[in-house]
Amino acid sequence: MPTDSELLDFERRHERHTGKKELLILDELGLRPARYYQLLRRAARTWEAWASDPMLCRRVLDRQSAA
Repeated sequence: MPTDSELLDFERRHERHTGKKELLILDELGLRPARYYQLLRRAARTWEAWASDPMLCRRVLDRQSAA
């Protein structure tokens, strides 16, 4: 299972939600996309994530609110 920092790094590299991104989630992280987004939201709520990249955390959590 990927660590929080690996999830956030992946999201930083692949910001847009596309079909290609879903394939990369499976290939690179070994997760189904739904599980990836669950873990990503959890990771974005940590103090460590906010300290390292608050803009990314806000974007991830805002996207959750909009869905």
